[in-house]
Amino acid sequence: MNQGGRTPPRSRASRSSRPTGPLETLAPVPYRACVSTPQHRTTLLLVENNEDVREALREILESEGYRVLTAMNGQDALNLLAEQERMPALVLLDLVMPVMDGHAFIEHLRGTGALALMQVLVLTAHPTLPLPQGVAGRLGKPVKLEELLDAIAVHTATA
Repeated sequence: MNQGGRTPPRSRASRSSRPTGPLETLAPVPYRACVSTPQHRTTLLLVENNEDVREALREILESEGYRVLTAMNGQDALNLLAEQERMPALVLLDLVMPVMDGHAFIEHLRGTGALALMQVLVLTAHPTLPLPQGVAGRLGKPVKLEELLDAIAVHTATA
């Protein structure tokens, strides 16, 4: 189905997929329960502090037909989520970032109940860092494009 002249994201078979400040000072964010649906382009939230990586991934993912929101850290991502009508189907999350890292971002989502509304896929150059509870999986950096697109297809299939 052609959606406004754009080609929808292509399906891919998965090669392999398994499923800084104190948080009490952060104001609660009002999340909406509605997530991306088939009637809408699949929305991804990319949280990455490296601007070059963030912009390159955004361009690639948009060329694949995804709607991509970007944030430079966890706090920026929370602010962005509060402005959205629909929750993204998948969050692509760096763990090591200034201001609010990926672990604090996940804890905040868990505390508000928003973590249950979306999938989170960690992108990290630190493969030995423990994964926060509740994330769908991990991809190493530098990200391999085919693995990323396969993982996105798998983790957004049920969104």
